[in-house]
Amino acid sequence: MGEIVIRAFRVSGYVPGPCSKCGKEERGLVMFEDYALGWECLACGELGHADRVEWIEGKDTALADLEDAEDE
Repeated sequence: MGEIVIRAFRVSGYVPGPCSKCGKEERGLVMFEDYALGWECLACGELGHADRVEWIEGKDTALADLEDAEDE
């Protein structure tokens, strides 16, 4: 089995891409007790471990609605 790599936004911890169990795009970065990194689906609770994280710099599109609401 190959290395599992996930991409995550550095500031928000949002992990783009669908959950392998429910298919929703509501995943966040988590750290396990052994300090390993992975993701958790905020919709169904599915967990996944990662061998490596590629950090994404820049604006998180998932937070765009929240930022617009704050401006009002």
